[in-house]
Amino acid sequence: MDKPRILVIDDEKAICDACAQILGAEKYEVATEQDGESGLDRLDEFAPGVVLVDLKMQGLSGIDILERVKEKDHRIVPIVITGYATVESAVECMKVGAYDYLPKPFTTEQLRMIVKRALNWRAALLEAERISDEKEKLRQNYISMISHEMMTPLVAVVQYLEVLRNGFAGKLSAEQERVTVRMKTRLDELLRLIERWLKLARIEDVALRKNFTDVSLPEVIASVLEEASDMIEVKKIRVNVDLPSGVGVIKGDAGLVKEIFMNLVSNGVKYNREHGELSVRLREGDEYWVVEISDTGIGISEEDIPRVGEEFYRIKSEGTIAGSGIGLAIVKRIIEVHNGKLEIESKLEQGSTFSVLLPRIMKQAKE
Repeated sequence: MDKPRILVIDDEKAICDACAQILGAEKYEVATEQDGESGLDRLDEFAPGVVLVDLKMQGLSGIDILERVKEKDHRIVPIVITGYATVESAVECMKVGAYDYLPKPFTTEQLRMIVKRALNWRAALLEAERISDEKEKLRQNYISMISHEMMTPLVAVVQYLEVLRNGFAGKLSAEQERVTVRMKTRLDELLRLIERWLKLARIEDVALRKNFTDVSLPEVIASVLEEASDMIEVKKIRVNVDLPSGVGVIKGDAGLVKEIFMNLVSNGVKYNREHGELSVRLREGDEYWVVEISDTGIGISEEDIPRVGEEFYRIKSEGTIAGSGIGLAIVKRIIEVHNGKLEIESKLEQGSTFSVLLPRIMKQAKE
């Protein structure tokens, strides 16, 4: 097992020598540097787990070094050594990422204890990251497996429908033809949903954001309402729309943004009352464009609201068919990728309002 590595950066040679002797006796591997620039250079080569940094030095200050250490590797645990220990200096150090601080003069036991605590903190941090990575791998494998198991039979069903529609199993009546067309449409929608979910689960946020373009929210929402017109008509929903033109442009992926509003509008119809109302409004916030989608439907209980958007969490509602929970999970994930927020207000039997907040494109100030 590798020895824990400790880097000491202090312009007093006596402090460096004392730290090296005390920590070396604890079976740690210790390196010392007497100025900030040399310390940062040694950081890459030595790869320490803990760094002790003097707050007041010539050249780079301890604060400067703390900021650079965190930029290089957030898993390194910094400890400030200072002869000017005040509450203000401690707070300042914590703000830039210091784990703790050690006032001069310090005893051998104080040094040992603070380094031991820092190493335990680092070990806990590394373990948490390892568990998080393992959970993410399991999640990705689970998603891949489920998607494959779902898509394979669905694709087979689509192929059988094509056989029927093409008359290879006998001529269909007009009613049978109509039913198979509707089945094919719904299956295609389901396949697209699974494909989108799988793509979204695998995609890296940074990679997606590199391809963001200007997206007009009024145009996207108008397209969604047009596509949802049939289901709106069947349920006899009255739609109120307030989408000012010439506003509501964001940076994003047009297809994914459309997915947000297609899901929310569909839910606003599906869980609404016959002859109910659906309102879609776009307004300007301080930092966001806000799209509010309100319905007069069955509503969501107070206990369910915090869990809306969890994968596979099904909202319980008497007298309705619960969905899979995938749709709102996708909505929440897409909004997160776009650095936005989802806010929900709802009461049982009184309807719901889903507010989608997406960052506005801020104009550069004129010089």
